[in-house]
Amino acid sequence: MGAPSNKDVRAMTSKLTTLLLTAGLLAVLPVSGAFSQEIKQLGTFKSWTAWTGTDANGVMCYISSEPESWGPKEINGAPVRRSPIHFLVINRKGLGTRNEVQTLAGYPFHPTKANVAASIDGKTYPMLTEGEAAWLAVEADEPGFVEAMKAGTKLVVKGTSQKGNNLSDTYNLSGVTAALKEIDKACG
Repeated sequence: MGAPSNKDVRAMTSKLTTLLLTAGLLAVLPVSGAFSQEIKQLGTFKSWTAWTGTDANGVMCYISSEPESWGPKEINGAPVRRSPIHFLVINRKGLGTRNEVQTLAGYPFHPTKANVAASIDGKTYPMLTEGEAAWLAVEADEPGFVEAMKAGTKLVVKGTSQKGNNLSDTYNLSGVTAALKEIDKACG
């Protein structure tokens, strides 16, 4: 059996990060065992917060934001319940990766008809899903996407939930550049 590929390591690390971030993004996370992690807030910059921590692969830094608006709020008169919703950009010093773009939708995407995409001021980037998480479909788009975030004003994530409902989450990009600079300092 050979060493895992970079794609396999990224998928495994992304799943671990998703699990840990979903379990308690906004708090210090004591997790036992081989994946011990402590997350520290570096600062909040308007709509975005910078964080640092460690995972099984070493130091990682990321920024996160909650949507300023999301929907639908109700379906057939019943309120829609979602876990915390976040958009993240992750730098993994331990793996030497930068600008990993991820969203946590707060409920599972449809396994075959999710049609998830992130748009920045009208330019759309398709995303791939697994459970409640989605990543840019083309890894090579990540640096350009992050540059578009810095220049943009609004980020919108649209997709279809496991139950077939269309979701739309809108993020304010104010403060994203300062937050990214903070994680660049911490994860150099």
